[in-house]
Amino acid sequence: MLKPSASATALFLTLALFLPFAQPITRAQVRPMYVGGGLAVGLNLHSLNLPVYRGDTLCGVFTSGTSIAPSGSLLFETPLGDPAHSVWIAPRLYFSSLGANITTPATDQGRWHDTINNTFVPITQEYQLDATLLSLGADLFIKYPLTERFFLMGGPSLSYLLQRNATLNEVITAPTDALYKNGTQSQPVLNSGTNNTTGQIGNSTSILAAFTLGASLDVPLSPKVMLAPELTVSAPINSLRTDYNWHVITIALGAELKFNIVKEPKLEVVQAPPPPPPPPSPLPKSEMAASVKISGITTDSAGVEHETSDPQIRIEEFERREAYPALNYIFFDEGGSQIPSRYQFFASPDQAATFHIDSLAGRSTIEVYHEELNILGKRLSDNPLISVTLTGTNSETSREASDSSLALRRAESVQHYLEHVWQIDPSRITVSSEGIPTNPSSTSSTDGSEENRRVEIASSDPGLLDPLTIETIDRTMNPPTIRLRSTESSRIPLVENTLILRQGDRILTSYRGPGTMEQWHPKPEDLPHTDLPLVATMHLTDSLGTPFKATDTANVELLTIRKKREERTQDKIIEHYNLITFSFDKSDLNDRSMRVIAEIAASVTPGTRILVRGYTDVTGESSHNLELSEARAIAVESALRQTLGNQASSVSFQSEGEGQSDLVDNRLPEGRFLSRTVFVELQKPVQ
Repeated sequence: MLKPSASATALFLTLALFLPFAQPITRAQVRPMYVGGGLAVGLNLHSLNLPVYRGDTLCGVFTSGTSIAPSGSLLFETPLGDPAHSVWIAPRLYFSSLGANITTPATDQGRWHDTINNTFVPITQEYQLDATLLSLGADLFIKYPLTERFFLMGGPSLSYLLQRNATLNEVITAPTDALYKNGTQSQPVLNSGTNNTTGQIGNSTSILAAFTLGASLDVPLSPKVMLAPELTVSAPINSLRTDYNWHVITIALGAELKFNIVKEPKLEVVQAPPPPPPPPSPLPKSEMAASVKISGITTDSAGVEHETSDPQIRIEEFERREAYPALNYIFFDEGGSQIPSRYQFFASPDQAATFHIDSLAGRSTIEVYHEELNILGKRLSDNPLISVTLTGTNSETSREASDSSLALRRAESVQHYLEHVWQIDPSRITVSSEGIPTNPSSTSSTDGSEENRRVEIASSDPGLLDPLTIETIDRTMNPPTIRLRSTESSRIPLVENTLILRQGDRILTSYRGPGTMEQWHPKPEDLPHTDLPLVATMHLTDSLGTPFKATDTANVELLTIRKKREERTQDKIIEHYNLITFSFDKSDLNDRSMRVIAEIAASVTPGTRILVRGYTDVTGESSHNLELSEARAIAVESALRQTLGNQASSVSFQSEGEGQSDLVDNRLPEGRFLSRTVFVELQKPVQ
């Protein structure tokens, strides 16, 4: 919602004060003075961004809602001059309802235990926010007649919320026979955090400000009585809540009954003669100048920036093979056995059938991991002879230790998803449980307890948990940053000042009112697509409508993979691998790591440059973590050299420890596991 600026408000008030003096002079005229009241029906349009939390879990977001409610008002109206041509002041007092019943689908869909069939059935839920908002306020209206009876009106509105309460419920929408424990399909949301309200709305303001515009038509019922149908639109200036956006737009249709309480004598109105027109002034002459220059920016290894005039911009493609880790753990909330909502789910086998591994290309490591259940289901579906073992575990907290079946229920949740959505034969799934995992994280810290609440996935076929490999094409630009320098001047004020960088018909970036220096550092998807030159254009238009432009160009060289192969230009293929096989505070390699190392060695060709970087999570001292990351990198390099044998002499290694990693969110247990990694990059020359 756009708020009126201070200058706009000042202009409006100045106009309101000026207009009475600009009206024809009246003599011996008694201006009417109306008092009265009215009723209206308002359509309230709620626009909000209010999240629903259960604990720390986001369960949904309320975004919009509507309601229809009555309102009543008392009014006073009188003109400041000639009633048919001057401004009227029209303050009002009103009482209105802004409440609404707002709904949103729940993202934390659960399951209902069908006691007849002894099955867990997915349920669809929604959240309902029943808001009661009663306000007492004042409209500071100004009216202006377009005709003798038809008026435009508007002004600020201030109201005090006499009641601002809300009730939050969750409701089962399907299936119709599913019930909560209270025996109904609706229940209040409990323990829902500070952002949800039952009772008075939290962090709500008591004063609402708005700006109202409208129109009314005076219909005389008698010389002293007017009936005025009217339509108004009230736009909010501030939010109902101070921490989240919650605005209410009201469109009201109603009628006012007004009584003129002033006796009007018969008076003669003498009109003042109109002022003479001002003499014409000579039109100013346009005079503009502008310039724009494209340059390239690079940064050397010492961090020093270098600027190149008239750059040759080079767009180059490289083949890239990305191997994402398969982390064989699914983590659970404390005391919970339902799979957390941050994991990606399908609701039915038909939806699961649309899943393709290639759709994960370009996603981050954590986003790919959150598809772990679907990757597992896809691999089991494609390989019907492979079986899987699901082992549920828990932590040693008092809440979990007292629930003897918790670990098994966790494993059964994963089993249920694989059976009912991916339709994996139950005979291929073995479910078991244990207390603390066989290879636990630290049991003395909160982070360690989070990591021990999990389901471990194992298989007799090691290929089931091999890394997920996706082939893509990388595009780079050299120089990586384009700098646009520009100047502009004009004798007459400008109404347009725009700087646009385009290639052919495609706009790459643009700036309104640009500074003397703008920089464009494009994302890979925004890079130029062809070898057409880049054109920077400065567009100016002054208040007389006179246009002016200045341009500069830079040549583009597009090196596609096909072109480099046809011209036998030196090229390379980039391959990335992550080895997610390190336990907490360990640097030794296991069988899964050695399978990945064997895969890397099989892809190495003579002249390959191998970069090995070790990482840890953020747990512990940074100095110890740096040593641990170096040990992990050295362990991988040693194993890779041993696997390559004599071929190791034809490649070059660069191995180092990076210490603590913030590439993945370490607040999540999977983020910490994904940070205990070694990253291997192969830069393979192509002849």
